[in-house]
Amino acid sequence: MRQYTHGKEILRPAPTRFATNFVALQSILAQKDALRSLVTSREWTSSAYSKNAKAKKCVEEVLDSNFWKQCADIVKLTEPLVRVLGIVDSEDKPAMGFLYQAIFKARHEMERRFQRNKTKVKPYLDIMDSRWDLQLKRNLHAAGYWLNPHCFFNVEEFEKHKFTTSGLLDVIEKYAYGDPDLLDKLTSEMRIYKNAELDFGRPAAIRERKDDDDAQLNPVENVNLVEDNTEL
Repeated sequence: MRQYTHGKEILRPAPTRFATNFVALQSILAQKDALRSLVTSREWTSSAYSKNAKAKKCVEEVLDSNFWKQCADIVKLTEPLVRVLGIVDSEDKPAMGFLYQAIFKARHEMERRFQRNKTKVKPYLDIMDSRWDLQLKRNLHAAGYWLNPHCFFNVEEFEKHKFTTSGLLDVIEKYAYGDPDLLDKLTSEMRIYKNAELDFGRPAAIRERKDDDDAQLNPVENVNLVEDNTEL
């Protein structure tokens, strides 16, 4: 197999422990042509392995164009979600300030990849929305998004999610425990942050908010995006 894949393995460690099956499937898809060449080669057909019942079943799948179409669809569907899992599972940075944005970016990416076949992606989007609404839609995530400078000070981005201000206020009111002085202090700090006053207006703070977040939102390395027009 390695002769046809130029030494590349199909099974390899995943960047996040939740993504092992995804990475294996993505690797199989990336080696589609190599695997097809392998199972039709003289070395394979003349070997004792090719006579095995499981091997024959494997060859049947590798040569089945429908298998590769389904494989490509699964990779396109799961890839954006695995990026979200990478954020949640990361030990480098806290996930709270990025999860809200990551979920919406993943959903948008799934829609984009299947914009010519919306009926195929709809059941998966419905499941995703249901999980988000029932289990993950919390004011703390909205507060984390609002307090993430990269999100808040991105005017075009924040305009789509400005209702997160309400979630932040709910969190402030909850954890002020009815203390008017603490509530005033927290809302005052909120205003300073919003207006980029004091240290929030310093050049270093401004540069930080403009840092590219691709590494944070795209933790899956070496993933080749499978577009809708992929030839199978």
